[in-house]
Amino acid sequence: MGVPYTEPAMGGIRKAEPGDTPVYGVAYLLTEKDMHQVILSEGGGIAYTAEPLTATLESDSATIPVTTLLARHDIPVGYERLPSERYMGLLIRGAEEHSLPTPYQERLLSQPTFIRPIGYRFKAGKWLFDIFWQRVSWYIETGVHYFKNEDGNVPRWFLIIFDCLLWTMWFYHDYFHSIIWGRGDGLKTRSFNRFTL
Repeated sequence: MGVPYTEPAMGGIRKAEPGDTPVYGVAYLLTEKDMHQVILSEGGGIAYTAEPLTATLESDSATIPVTTLLARHDIPVGYERLPSERYMGLLIRGAEEHSLPTPYQERLLSQPTFIRPIGYRFKAGKWLFDIFWQRVSWYIETGVHYFKNEDGNVPRWFLIIFDCLLWTMWFYHDYFHSIIWGRGDGLKTRSFNRFTL
């Protein structure tokens, strides 16, 4: 989950369940320092954990060890939010540029996205929401850079505070703010968009 009205959801890898689409991607050879920088750039462990996995190469079905970022929280499907058009556009362009398998690209293209409604009510609601929560996001980002360890991760106490703020923000959005100003996650509005290339 991300921030309502701006980036309601981000992508995450989780353990596959029946019917899930496998994850495809590109493996990069990074130094330890580079990997720590990736972890830091993705929130210092507040959203993802670095985990060792085994990847199967598309070229010859050989397997290689990889370290990737897995979603730290297993969000129930019924509570998932919609990603922004901007975010999905990045994933779709990357999949196309690296010629990832066609069924995977089609899956990305079929992902509904959050479309910002047009109108003063939504704009006012976003502005009012952002007055407080974007400032909180800034403090979290600043805290990640200040409290990170040599691996790029923040300490456990920071994760606890972050989780409390994240769930408080979404509770406020779902049960108070969105009732007056409209939802900032695309749910229940059904204003979905499907990408075309």
